[in-house]
Amino acid sequence: MIRKCLKKAAALAAALMMALMFIPAGAYAVYAADVGNTVVVGVNADYGISAVGGNYTGYAFDFLREIQKRSDLTFTFVEGTAPELASKIAKGEVDVIPCVSSNELDAWQGMTSAAEPTAPLRLTLTNLPLTTKYTAIYIPADSDISFQDYEALKSSRIGYLKEDYSKYFINGAFIGADIRKAEFVGYDSESQMKNDFESGKIDAVAKDCYRIWGDELVACQVATEDCYFMTSSANETLISALDTAVASVIMSDPEFTFDIYEKYVTKYGAQRYAFTEAEKHFIEKNQVITVAYNRQAAVIDRLESSTDSLSGPTDKFLKMISKATGLEIKVIGCDSLGDCVTALNNGSAQIICGGVNSNSMSKYQGLKISRPYSKVPIVAVGKAGSSVGAHSMIAIPAIGDDISKYISEIYPGAQILHFDTEQKCLDAVQNGEADVAFAGAYEMLYYLDRGYDGLDIIDVSPAIHAECLAFSSDMPELSKMFGKIISGMNSNSSGVYTYAYIVSGGSHSAANEFVEKYLVWIIAGILAILAAVFVIVCVSSFRSRRVADVDPLTGGRSRAKYFEDTKKLLKRSNPEGWAIALFDIDKFKYVNDRLGYEEGNRMLERLYKTISDHLDHDEVFARMADDNFVLTIHNATDIELNGRISEIFNEFMRRNSLFVKYPVVFSAGICRLNQCVHESKHGEVDINAAIDRCKIAKSTLKGTHFSSIAFYDGSIRDRALREKDYESIMPGALQRHEFQCYLQPKYGLRSRNIEGAEALIRWNSPDFGFISPGDFIPIAEKNGFVVELDFFILEEVCRCMRRWIDDGKKPVVISVNQSRLHLNYDDYIWRLREIVDKYDIPYEYIELELTESVFTENAEKLLKIMHKLHEIGFKLSLDDFGSGYSSLNMLKDMPVDVVKIDKEFFSDTMNTQKGRAVISTVVDLANNLDMDVISEGVETREQVEFLTEIHCAMVQGYYFAKPMPIADFEKLWYSDLEDIRRKKERAAAQQQARLDAHSAEHSGNAADKADSEQTEQGGQDAPAEAEDTSAEAKETEKNDGSEEPAVTTE
Repeated sequence: MIRKCLKKAAALAAALMMALMFIPAGAYAVYAADVGNTVVVGVNADYGISAVGGNYTGYAFDFLREIQKRSDLTFTFVEGTAPELASKIAKGEVDVIPCVSSNELDAWQGMTSAAEPTAPLRLTLTNLPLTTKYTAIYIPADSDISFQDYEALKSSRIGYLKEDYSKYFINGAFIGADIRKAEFVGYDSESQMKNDFESGKIDAVAKDCYRIWGDELVACQVATEDCYFMTSSANETLISALDTAVASVIMSDPEFTFDIYEKYVTKYGAQRYAFTEAEKHFIEKNQVITVAYNRQAAVIDRLESSTDSLSGPTDKFLKMISKATGLEIKVIGCDSLGDCVTALNNGSAQIICGGVNSNSMSKYQGLKISRPYSKVPIVAVGKAGSSVGAHSMIAIPAIGDDISKYISEIYPGAQILHFDTEQKCLDAVQNGEADVAFAGAYEMLYYLDRGYDGLDIIDVSPAIHAECLAFSSDMPELSKMFGKIISGMNSNSSGVYTYAYIVSGGSHSAANEFVEKYLVWIIAGILAILAAVFVIVCVSSFRSRRVADVDPLTGGRSRAKYFEDTKKLLKRSNPEGWAIALFDIDKFKYVNDRLGYEEGNRMLERLYKTISDHLDHDEVFARMADDNFVLTIHNATDIELNGRISEIFNEFMRRNSLFVKYPVVFSAGICRLNQCVHESKHGEVDINAAIDRCKIAKSTLKGTHFSSIAFYDGSIRDRALREKDYESIMPGALQRHEFQCYLQPKYGLRSRNIEGAEALIRWNSPDFGFISPGDFIPIAEKNGFVVELDFFILEEVCRCMRRWIDDGKKPVVISVNQSRLHLNYDDYIWRLREIVDKYDIPYEYIELELTESVFTENAEKLLKIMHKLHEIGFKLSLDDFGSGYSSLNMLKDMPVDVVKIDKEFFSDTMNTQKGRAVISTVVDLANNLDMDVISEGVETREQVEFLTEIHCAMVQGYYFAKPMPIADFEKLWYSDLEDIRRKKERAAAQQQARLDAHSAEHSGNAADKADSEQTEQGGQDAPAEAEDTSAEAKETEKNDGSEEPAVTTE
């Protein structure tokens, strides 16, 4: 019977354009034959399975155990961090990861590809979701922070596991925009993070809801996503088997997912919310809350008239609210919404429930309507074979004001007939008073199961019927408190019970008949239940295909529709005749920051229209995400493709300039599909792989100041493979001492002597030879290894400084570059001090260089760290000034000792009078702020003379010296010190000569006086002698004037 039902379901699903495939039950046996019944599952707490005391537990573990009971599948488990499990997937050692969301899929794909770069595995998700999981910020039970208290959270220290960094941070920014200014602290282990959380060293933690601790409270939710089983896209049979197994579990026991969700999430506090003091006070004063329930809405719910005892989905929902708040909730029955409002106004009730939404309550004043706690798809029921027409007579229940509004909009010529209940609407259709009845899917399914032969669901609307709560405006705390819980749950738990009551309300045989007749609707409901215990996503199950195909911003193709249309295109034509182009706007984040999100969105809409106007009718394009656009266009020569894309860029800039004066720079990567066909084993084109190659080509362009286009070719492929090689050997290379510290001298413009140096890293690999920093540092920045390289360089600098001090030499200040990634680590300052203290180096000899671009990500946090470093005694310098986006206004807030003018900025502006004026102004500004200025990249005498003229303190560049090994720097510096010593000795000698001359002159004057006295007494020889002495002194003064000025201090 099940096989027969599933075939029916598949046919109906196609008719409804549902993007799911329902699999025959025989899939179990097929998969079992392929793999010997055993599926290896990865274990990680973020993905629904935890290892506790040698045993496994968790939502996904219970789900898998239930699948195992009902199928031929068996499961074994392998533990690991996400990167470790990704490596095992790539090597074929793990088959499945449970509870993976679509947003996490890209991160897993990246980790898997990094593990096996030569033969990357393409990952995919199953069709049926298991549940919904969310990421939340959790606080201790005794915290002063309340739910959604974003101001308090912004100033908090929030812990997270480093292995989750790629999931929680996008381009360095936390996924929760409201709290990005918080200080985030990364941890290597969950136990350490939990200890610091419990001891108060951190104020909150970011973690997924399945990582259960026990006593924490939800302060805010930052991401809620459907999650699925993840496996290789090649495992089609396994995907089918898992989808079938999930459907079987839910059809057999609709409450199963709710029970295990409650067991592992709700029960342990992951669904408990932090209330404000006012809300806590309200709970203390109002222990009992009364809900006025509208009897007209009681279809699946049951309200006993004698006892006002409510049972059904709404009762379950209210009990969940009661559990979350600690309030006792009583229910009283009312015959209509009007009676419910009367009960609210006279104080006998505080909440209205049943048929409440913004449309049905619009006629009543002084009420506060909550967000929907239930969203039900609207369906049409008519006689078999009938359809809804423009002039149909449509029956709608009394509580369906929102349905009436929807129907009047899409069928303005239809006649709307109102009936008290859904049942009477169906009666009207059956006896011919109405052509069709519209109502919520749950209620219609309920009544169809209990009679009405000849009637069936004939249409599923993309609209929904919402159920909300209504509150008196005199109780703001109550409405806010319930609103937080509904918002936090992200919708409606009552939907879980709806299907339980529908399917289980009658006998077992009746339930089987119902399942057979309405299997497609049940599975649609299953999807809703699985997608989230508290989230009814029937809207997603029944919404029109149009919604799924359309990008909500541009109104054009969605990402999914692009892939679908491109696949169709390549099936009906030769793939070698096509190319894929991917491009984006460089630093689009700054467009949003400077012009605002609304203007940023308008720019993207203009760009979409520009692309549309420049493509042929059979070419395909879409906005992939944010400012990324992808195009499938006719293949051509490099010049022709370059011209087409450049024409789009130029035309957009022309159009955009009519609305906003903002320079736009594009980066584009192009991949010809004939390359993909030639490299494919089966002659097929992997569109994702082609897009990845566009990304690789595009990545070679970053940093340019003009729009650029790069083509993916063999050299780029070789470069990508080479970068993977570099990445894999970096850690070992550091251990084998392949990395070296070089020093580039900094010269004082007044003294022309070495007054400092910059420490730079170089890599001399026995396998690849000398590797340019431009090749390996971006890789290290991407994978985080740059943090270890920075500390390695710092230690090398401290080691040689210790040697200088022990040799009696006063060190020069050496600057050490610091990556922005250090900001993610709570122990950053501690590690700095540990290394410097190890060699007993005074902090003032270490200058920490931060690039200007760091300030665009988390300026507030960086400034805090800079002030701490400055207080400790480190010197700080701002590198590449003029290359980024920090403002001069910010410069006054930075505790910076040195400003370093970027060589690009310097070289671009030196050749014009205005450019020189700009540089001069920057130097004056820095000097006025008591900051020294260093110009890097100095290569000509003209530059030196200009910088001397504007009082720049120091210079660095090839005009004076290239970066060199420490030993070579020491030779140069020692020679410079010797030169300084000789200058000092010469100056001292000159000074002594002046003193001697002055002394001699003084002696001569004394002799003159004596001679004069003798002359008066008759002596005649003294004047001639005095004259000779005076001449000698004059000659000495003349010689002194021709030497360098005396220097008495270093």
